Amino acid sequence: MTSEFTSDGAAGASPVTAGPGAADLRAAGSVTFAGGFDRASVEAAAALAVRAPSIHNTQPWQWNYGPTGLELRADRDRQLAVADPDGHSLLISCGAALSLMEVGLRAAGWLVDVERFPSRADPDLLARLSPAGRGSPSQLDLDRADAGSRRRSDRRPFTSDAVTEDAIEILRASADRTGVHVHFPVRAEEKVNLAVAVSWADRIERDDVAYTAEMARWVHDSDVHPDGVPAEVVPRISVGHARHTDIPLRDFEIGITGKSLIEADVDEHPIIAVLMTESDSGLDQLRAGESMMRLMIEAELNDLASCPLSQAVDLVAFRARLQTLMSWSGFPQMMLRLGRPIGDAGGRTPRRPLTDVLHFSGG
Repeated sequence: MTSEFTSDGAAGASPVTAGPGAADLRAAGSVTFAGGFDRASVEAAAALAVRAPSIHNTQPWQWNYGPTGLELRADRDRQLAVADPDGHSLLISCGAALSLMEVGLRAAGWLVDVERFPSRADPDLLARLSPAGRGSPSQLDLDRADAGSRRRSDRRPFTSDAVTEDAIEILRASADRTGVHVHFPVRAEEKVNLAVAVSWADRIERDDVAYTAEMARWVHDSDVHPDGVPAEVVPRISVGHARHTDIPLRDFEIGITGKSLIEADVDEHPIIAVLMTESDSGLDQLRAGESMMRLMIEAELNDLASCPLSQAVDLVAFRARLQTLMSWSGFPQMMLRLGRPIGDAGGRTPRRPLTDVLHFSGG
């Protein structure tokens, strides 16, 4: 079983090469392009931004750099018709990429202004980034870039080591932003209701032939396809070693055999982070994706593994049922499972070449 949001691999000629670290970003060139940023910084930051998680590793974003600045656009050709008919997961994914782009530019020495949904006439123009000045990146800026580069979604069981209250508060502070807050269900009743909601959504989707067919189209051989979910990162439970988990993960073993073997019996009790917003607009969903990425980077900095968990928020009806069942006043946008990792997270998911997602114009 695995989460549907995959987050590994990097941009460039090879879909599985490592992404840029802080040293690469700090060493980016100084030739300024039409939009204000120098081109080398934009390319290095974009190579980090494509490391963002996206539903089924669809990578539904496009970046354009020109006289009006650096623009993030939704790539509707990569929106999932069955699993994401309203574009919710697309916006979450693009928000995560936006957050990583800003991290990359700051590590390259740029202060950044971000304007979200800058044109009512063009709703697929999700954000415009422009320079707000130059400055030496802080050590924290560099650490965040390094964490964003090496972080991977960990689909395996976590250790039984408890995540401390102090660590939870650090995670909460990293993701709480205007209009977005993070809730950690800890009461027994909350955990039961959450498990019921996720299990129900998971069962509904798996019983949908169109849904399973769509998912199967995104399970690829990573040596051939620069997107989708490769078998190398799909967990496989060996015979006689059941996976016991509080919250079920999405199962990608549809027509394939996962190659990430989980050999030990384990009772999984990860902590769950729920990103919630005050309303449910496209702006809220984009911001929730940004907060998700910040939380995942902070988890990496604190030696915690993370993995998106989104069955119960895929569809409007699922989110409404979850909100009602949990008696939440806010709108649930995304969930993450977090815990102490067991060694290395394993294989990487591929990424499209940077030339497919970053375009320059007017310079």
